[in-house]
Amino acid sequence: MSVASTHARVRKNAHPAVSSAVESLMLEERTRWAMRIHDSLTQSVTSAILEVQTLRHRIETDPDDAVTALREIEDAIRSDLREIREILFELQDGQPHVEPPVAWFVNDLANRWKLSAAVSVEGDWNGVGEPVLEAAHGILSEALANVAKHAGTKAVAVRVRLAGETLTIEVEDRGRGIPIVAVTDKDQHFGLQMMRARAEETGGSMDIRSTPGNGTLVVAVLPVGARGELT
Repeated sequence: MSVASTHARVRKNAHPAVSSAVESLMLEERTRWAMRIHDSLTQSVTSAILEVQTLRHRIETDPDDAVTALREIEDAIRSDLREIREILFELQDGQPHVEPPVAWFVNDLANRWKLSAAVSVEGDWNGVGEPVLEAAHGILSEALANVAKHAGTKAVAVRVRLAGETLTIEVEDRGRGIPIVAVTDKDQHFGLQMMRARAEETGGSMDIRSTPGNGTLVVAVLPVGARGELT
């Protein structure tokens, strides 16, 4: 029996309070999956589409280079397919997906987006809870995607530091920057909202410092105690 059908049966037969609790849990789970798909697959597919669009011109001017790029796109899509299979397996089996180390994760994202990333990871990651790791991965993914799509530069510095009970993430570029109105809490940009939501879910915070022409600095501070760890 599927998870959805089981939840439907529980809602039908349960006390209203229990039914409301189930609905709330289902909403949280749907939000978690939406964030995961957005952070990984959506970003990667967007990158592949942008690359394919540039090939229209490169096929005519440099066919050998275009063929090489097509092979890279094919590899990226195959990687996405493996992740889709892992997600489907997790949905069916209910087992958590083992995330890669943070440094590897950042470098993989940078390679996907064709960024030149200076990556610094400090601290002992043993014992860091899954909620913090998941939030960190989501923030890093969105921040690097924003650099690739909006900064107008390929150079980015990523600093991840774990000290005591605090995890600090900094993603900085020296690109074109963004208007101050785009970094307020009322911003409707889904990606910025997603990063802030991920930080706040762990009891942390996120700050975006940017002005047009002076680059952008994303700073997320996540607690690695109490709400930051699995209990």
